[in-house]
Amino acid sequence: MKTFFLLLLGLIYLMLANAMEAAIVRGLYFFIGWGLFIIGAFRYMKEKYMSYRRTAEMKRESEEEIMNIPHTQCTISSDCLNALLLNEPTNTLLFAQKEDWASEVTKIEIQFNNIYEVSIVEDDNIIASTRNGLLSGSLMDREQDTSLDSEEEDEESDDTVTQLALKIVVDNLSTPILEYIFMTNSEPISKEEDEYCEALELCEEWYRKISIIIKRYELERVPIRNWQ
Repeated sequence: MKTFFLLLLGLIYLMLANAMEAAIVRGLYFFIGWGLFIIGAFRYMKEKYMSYRRTAEMKRESEEEIMNIPHTQCTISSDCLNALLLNEPTNTLLFAQKEDWASEVTKIEIQFNNIYEVSIVEDDNIIASTRNGLLSGSLMDREQDTSLDSEEEDEESDDTVTQLALKIVVDNLSTPILEYIFMTNSEPISKEEDEYCEALELCEEWYRKISIIIKRYELERVPIRNWQ
């Protein structure tokens, strides 16, 4: 508030300097105006720099806190508030989330053998899916089945996207579908943009990892009668 007041007062003195007829008074007002404006601008830049440093430090600490969770593979969001981790020695998939940089990490741990299905989802449309072979159909919401609404999508929506996510069906009655967002925008962006291409590449990488996990544990659920 003080910085804004200095900037405003400096502008007022500069305007008054232009209105003065006496050269001495005009010069004095001009000098005071520029002085106040420079001080205000310096304070503003200093406050912005200090705010940037505090933000960068809190972001770094948040990243370190998440990375300290035992894991063998990890992807973390650009804001360092969300992460998807694999801990292969314990056969565990972990979702780590923070409400903000100062809050504690919330973790959801899922055993590999409790993962039933994984899908890449663009704006609620499934573009790729892998599920346990013993399931007769997808456990995802029917509204996300591209076979039901693909004919209704217009050409523009096919070329743009606002959100790209990985959705995972797990053996958990309270949260049966977990979601990790790789990209989200307030406005649709072209699928040709680097932001989307990089997010899709990373999403597909994790999709393949989890698909392998699902197929690895698929045989554990094969009924004995199928072997007779």
